[in-house]
Amino acid sequence: MSSLPSFDQRRVRERFNRAASDYDRHAAVQREIGERLDERFGWLKLEPARILDLGAGTGQMVRAMQQRYPKAEVIGLDLADRMLRRLPRRRWWSPRRLGVAADMHSLPFFGGCMDAVVSNFAVQWSDRPAALFAEVSRVMASGAPFAFTTLGPDSLIEVRRAWAAVDPSPHVHAFLDMHDLGDALVGAMLADPVMDRETITVTYPSVDALLGDLRGLGVGNAQSGRARGMTGAQAWRRFRAALADQAVDGRIPLSYEIVYGLAWGTGVSPVAESAHGMVGP
Repeated sequence: MSSLPSFDQRRVRERFNRAASDYDRHAAVQREIGERLDERFGWLKLEPARILDLGAGTGQMVRAMQQRYPKAEVIGLDLADRMLRRLPRRRWWSPRRLGVAADMHSLPFFGGCMDAVVSNFAVQWSDRPAALFAEVSRVMASGAPFAFTTLGPDSLIEVRRAWAAVDPSPHVHAFLDMHDLGDALVGAMLADPVMDRETITVTYPSVDALLGDLRGLGVGNAQSGRARGMTGAQAWRRFRAALADQAVDGRIPLSYEIVYGLAWGTGVSPVAESAHGMVGP
């Protein structure tokens, strides 16, 4: 598997906490892909008792799973606690929201307790996908589906290209190829992985509109090896100009390579059971 630079998870959490109140206004692509991911559950014959939404954000997939499986307990997990405050209630009559603030690489659940795991636009924030998938495998019941979306290496290529014209330092996260992700699923003892991809391009009337959406989504350079300090004014102007130069018919494109994955729990865990489980059968 291709190696990834390590992420500063504290910085990731801070960015998403800051973005929480305004996130949904900027998340058109995430909503659309979440709807497509939800549709894929329509192909599966399931009666899950408990579902985990990994990287739940403001709760789109929690709501979708509650609607699709009204008898199921749906738990949203996210690193950013302010995102979880926007989750829907457990039931319409209950003030309790089933949100868990935790690192997805160390899930606070007993092994085999999840009948399905769903994740929309979260896996790309892992710099250790093998460890992440091993944890997902551990908490999944035998025969449980793990359906997810993430970003492939051609995502945000316009931003990457614009920064490359300014300096060689990493300014955009590296994203894994879907074949590497498939290998990681197999390595985590998940069965019958199926991967596919599509590219979605959004266009913007200005550089400010494009960058405003990215900021509103909490997107930023959280790689541990990123250049420290403020970007110089001259470099920033050159970056903006290089981004504007990519406009087509007056609109600036921003590409997302969407990777879809589906695999199945085997009931065989690649990691030892931890002592910090808080939810179980």
